[in-house]
Amino acid sequence: MLIVTNKENPTRQYVKSIMDACWSVEVYHREVKQNCGIERCQARTSRAQRNHIFLAISAWFEQHKRRIFEKITLYQQNWDVIKNAITEHIRVLLAYPN
Repeated sequence: MLIVTNKENPTRQYVKSIMDACWSVEVYHREVKQNCGIERCQARTSRAQRNHIFLAISAWFEQHKRRIFEKITLYQQNWDVIKNAITEHIRVLLAYPN
């Protein structure tokens, strides 16, 4: 990765802070695309597209706040959703006799 700066002699710590900031942006984009469906908008009007983008970013923000509050990873958070869905499906299957 190439880092360009107008500083004459950037310190190692300065370069590391820039790299960390870049990585944080990359992680954010990956998460909002993969988990919040920002790229799956099928709206035609610009208003509907803006609404979709806003709601996707809002969903990411709420997920991120929950991960920080509960001190869990993205993968743990996603597994909790899947685990609850599986549990509920098994309950439904067991409630109906064959």
